Amino acid sequence: MDGLREPVGGQPPEVYWRRRIVAIVGAVLLLVVLYFLLFSPGGGDSSAAPATTPDPAATADPTAEATAGTDVSRPCTAADVTITTTPNPFSFAAGALPVFDVSLTQSGATPCLLDTSTANTEFVVWSGGESNKDIYYSTSYCPDDATITERTMILQPGADEPFQVTWSRQRVGSDCTPGSDPGPGFYWAQLTIQGVASEPTQFELAG
Repeated sequence: MDGLREPVGGQPPEVYWRRRIVAIVGAVLLLVVLYFLLFSPGGGDSSAAPATTPDPAATADPTAEATAGTDVSRPCTAADVTITTTPNPFSFAAGALPVFDVSLTQSGATPCLLDTSTANTEFVVWSGGESNKDIYYSTSYCPDDATITERTMILQPGADEPFQVTWSRQRVGSDCTPGSDPGPGFYWAQLTIQGVASEPTQFELAG
């Protein structure tokens, strides 16, 4: 024990004390390094939980999946769409072309297709009642007329698609030959698209 307190050798005692301090500090540093190597994250601890990869199915956008799975090839029917035809204005002065505001309202639960091509669309103007209907114009008589723009629309639930239809104010026969000009009075108009018909709407030619 005396050798520990009083170092024996040819050097001064403080030299031996410095050597002992250096040795002790080195041992402590070695222990610290070993501790971090064994127990720090990413060290030698084999029980650390492996990194997890997000499950693609869990992070997928449900809205995108629902949209991708939606059948948009289903044609619209009268259960999906309401067609409203309104003269704008009600009374048309002499020489003014009758214009009608059309609204397509989709009240179905899923999207559907509406085709306004000539084969699926008819715009009719007539006078008189149901028992004595006198047809003045029909797009079926003149399929080459650009009365209605041909397009295929995907109508989403709640959609309200507006457009306009203009009548040339000419009377035509079933072969699209011009007839006599319509005189002042009250007339009716109706639009049918893909078998869905609007309610007949009345308007006036004032002169």
